[in-house]
Amino acid sequence: MHLVYVDDSGDSKYGTTLTALLIPDHAWNTVLAQWLQGRREIHREFGVPKTRELHANELYKGRGKYCETPEQSEEFSTSKRAATGRIMLSWLAKAEDLSIVTIATPERSTANTYAIFVEWLDAWAEREKTTVMIFYDGQQGYGHDDGTRSVEEAQAEWDEALRSATPYRDAHRALDITRRRIVEDVVMQDSKFNQLIQAADLVAYGAYQLHAQNHPELWGSKKAEPNSIKAYLRLKNAWVTDTDNGVLWIDERKNP
Repeated sequence: MHLVYVDDSGDSKYGTTLTALLIPDHAWNTVLAQWLQGRREIHREFGVPKTRELHANELYKGRGKYCETPEQSEEFSTSKRAATGRIMLSWLAKAEDLSIVTIATPERSTANTYAIFVEWLDAWAEREKTTVMIFYDGQQGYGHDDGTRSVEEAQAEWDEALRSATPYRDAHRALDITRRRIVEDVVMQDSKFNQLIQAADLVAYGAYQLHAQNHPELWGSKKAEPNSIKAYLRLKNAWVTDTDNGVLWIDERKNP
């Protein structure tokens, strides 16, 4: 079995990408251990604690407070933010048995792109003679219990999480139950509490930036974020074969 951690990126005007970390279940702890080595290094070098969510869009655009002290935050410059991305993906690249793929589409709806991704992943799992379970960035229906929420508020959170996950569950259930390789429904994981979803976010951002830079005919002419691309390139040995720098562009409009 493979555990698959997924996050999205892209430009709502032109399309969406979904990036997946494909991890054999026997290698899950070693992949996470490499990522945590990176977390320790950025804490030691820059004062970024393990509990602080790494979010690529914030990190590379100079937004958000990441460090433990005001002094460290003041010194957390653009170059140090860029180094943070490189450090994290360099450690991730050391993980054995990790594979990475990005599915890119002209779909503006992430849910539609997810359905395309699920079809691709099911076929990939068939070729690899494996099964997969998907963890996707989204509402879990619960958060940190600080004792301030009423029973009604907690129930409302669960209800909203279930509604938000509906199109993603539907994508799984549209597969042929007698043949499908994707196990169960999607498992929603809030990135604030999941390290490997955060890893997928950093990878997704760099993959999108590189693909957009190389394919302005698909994404429009725009200035790419070079530091995220440099970090993403550290992972080239993990990219699924027969891809465009780890990315597969799928336009189902051409194949109705």
